[in-house]
Amino acid sequence: MSTKEGLAMDIDSKYIEELQEQKAMTWLLGEVIKISSNIDSFIGLMEVTTDMLMGVMGLDTCTIWMKSDNGFKSYSRGIQNENRFLSEESSDFPTHIIHVKDTCVFDTKDEQHWFIQGKSTKSVLLSPLNDFKNKERVGIIIAEHSAENYFTNSKIDFFGSLSIQISIASENAKHFEEERRKAQEEVRAKNEQIVESVHYASMIQNSLLPDMSFIKKHADDAFAIWKPKDIVGGDFYWFAPTRKGFCAVLMDCTGHGVAGAFMTIALNQMISRAFEDSGHGSASEILNKINAMVKDTFYKFNKYDNLHAGLDMGLCMFDQESRRLTYSGARMSLFSHSQGITRELRGANKSLGYSERKKKEQEFEDAVIDYLPGDAFYMTTDGFLDQNGYEDIHPFGAERFVEAIDAVAKYDFEKQRSEMIKRFSAHKGCEVQRDDVTVFAVKPL
Repeated sequence: MSTKEGLAMDIDSKYIEELQEQKAMTWLLGEVIKISSNIDSFIGLMEVTTDMLMGVMGLDTCTIWMKSDNGFKSYSRGIQNENRFLSEESSDFPTHIIHVKDTCVFDTKDEQHWFIQGKSTKSVLLSPLNDFKNKERVGIIIAEHSAENYFTNSKIDFFGSLSIQISIASENAKHFEEERRKAQEEVRAKNEQIVESVHYASMIQNSLLPDMSFIKKHADDAFAIWKPKDIVGGDFYWFAPTRKGFCAVLMDCTGHGVAGAFMTIALNQMISRAFEDSGHGSASEILNKINAMVKDTFYKFNKYDNLHAGLDMGLCMFDQESRRLTYSGARMSLFSHSQGITRELRGANKSLGYSERKKKEQEFEDAVIDYLPGDAFYMTTDGFLDQNGYEDIHPFGAERFVEAIDAVAKYDFEKQRSEMIKRFSAHKGCEVQRDDVTVFAVKPL
């Protein structure tokens, strides 16, 4: 091969190499433009840009310095740290570097500067970043390579174009971050108002619950566990004295949270009215009246096909003179503990309210129990029974609830309450509470 032919081949090879390099830089510039329109996080833009520059441009180190509130912040990658993306604060940076006028090659022969990260760096390129809106310098790109004269004129031109695009993209990203921060602050402020309102609603709902000291004036002892899932809830217990004893009610309304709480307020009034209208009658009579009231209130003029308003309820009428209990339940059981044995008395297999599916609905009935001195009675909503565990994925269940009563029955009611809470919490573990949880227990005279 002649010298002339070898020279021609070198020229062609160099031309092809430059052409490929130009195509790579054009592609990279297009990709930066593309990602800058999709990334609304400034640090996300820096992370992706430095990664692409390292990969496509073959740099040893790429650092983007930007002004911050405390001075400067650098975003960098380098082969000396295995191309990991680093973000660091700095209060100092050479003024003459940040104020370079145009993209240029930095002379490293005369003096080694601390901002050069590579140990064997021989070529350094500086490309300024500007805030075009406020017409001020905001940062600079520093590209390093171990080869001498690595940054050709085409690379210098490329970084000049790239710095313009990064400047625009960084302004947009910061703008997006600021707008997002403002939006998040607005949402946070609104959420705080809502939570504050719900907490106040919880105080109102709590004030409607009968005070335990009042209950204990009419019974030998009592306790209640009331744990709404969402500050307020759809569980509620109700108590009223009668001439010979008292009436105790536990109910679990549709849903939980605010919707459930609204239901409890309405039902609180309905129970009081049904109790008075029945003349303190039997448990089933009161349940049937409440059932009719719920349907009349929520479905008589119902305009919403997806409305499901109803509740489960257990209602006890205690005659403490004859030591006789009349119970009627709507999908809720009564647990009695007598002489060391706990028994479950199930309620009817239907709820109160909801839309009618039959022309004639079966009415609720009474179950009558004679009790002994010292006997205790427990009702719980399904939030306790249906709670799945962390280690044991199965629900707590009625069988485990009976075992819990048997285990705590020897204690006074105050300790019974704390022990029942411990057992529930131990079963639940790290699992989220699934529903409102309420337990009501009473020991009649």
